[in-house]
Amino acid sequence: MAILRTIAARLARTKYGREAVESKADLSLFRKPPSFQLVLGLILLGLSYVIGWPGVLASGIVATYLRSPLIFVIGAPVIYGFSFLVWGISMLLMGKDNIKYARALAKYGVRVFIEKFAPLS
Repeated sequence: MAILRTIAARLARTKYGREAVESKADLSLFRKPPSFQLVLGLILLGLSYVIGWPGVLASGIVATYLRSPLIFVIGAPVIYGFSFLVWGISMLLMGKDNIKYARALAKYGVRVFIEKFAPLS
């Protein structure tokens, strides 16, 4: 507990921590529905993770079962490359404008953390 109090006290002394507490950062931004572009980007982001490593694992299993290492040598990079392409498209769709959601969540989290572990007098 003492470590958390120390971290919160130091965070409260930073400019970001002071702004979070003084502005009473909240999650009101999340009351508005997200744009279609953001939702599609998040879906593609999740899909890229579902495709990536499980696809590499599946190509390894298939290569072992068929006793053909070439399937893994060629298949794994192709599958992983495709998942990276899907990830890149998701980042383009979400764009820098939608980073506001992450910033709002982070600022709210910092405010709650400071108020809980380093109460200001």
